[in-house]
Parts: sequence; structure tokens; C-alpha cells
Amino acid sequence: MLKATQRLSRARDFKKINSAGRSCYSPFLKLKFVANNLPVARCAVVVSTRVSKKATVRNRVKRRLAEIIRLNFAEIKPGADLVFYASGRAIDAEFGELENQVGGLLAKARLLK
Repeated sequence: MLKATQRLSRARDFKKINSAGRSCYSPFLKLKFVANNLPVARCAVVVSTRVSKKATVRNRVKRRLAEIIRLNFAEIKPGADLVFYASGRAIDAEFGELENQVGGLLAKARLLK
């Protein structure tokens, strides 16, 4: 799990990202991001009920993505708020595939050090 200082949780932060953020897409994920004025990047993972009606399935996808982000957090440039949205294809994806997708999205958004 990410540290509290590395997580997004306030509704106003999500509204800011959804209204003013830029997007990048991959087959399994969507990344929305916006610059913040903080010395650290903050991340969130969203898995909606459209992905699966079962909470256990959604939570498994969310835990996998959160772990991938935690392992690679040192490579993310500070000063950005990031929200990863999972698609239905992320349910059946292997951990390595998801890791490649996250890395690809971060590279496409130029958020890697």
C-alpha cells in the first residue's frame, strides 16, 4: 500500500484531475494526470462497477495496480497527481502485463525520471 502522503483521497483532487487533467490510454488502463505544487507525486487507482459487479474482483485488480505503483514509485517524477482507471480487460491480465501497461503509460505521459 502507498503511504498516506503518496495517495489521493480528497474529492476536490479528483475533480481537478477530471476537469483539467490530461489522459493517456492503454488496452487495460487509462491514466489521467495533472501537475501539483507538491514535492511528491500522488496516485490513486479506480476500478468501477462497470469493470465487475463483484467487489472481490474489483479489489483484486486494485490491489495489483497499487502494488505495481508502489514498487515503481521511485521512478515517478514528483509534482504530479495521477489516477489510474482500470478497464474490463484488466481482470484477466497477468501481473507482468499490468506492470508493462503501467510503465508504458508513465513513459507515454513523460512522468518517469
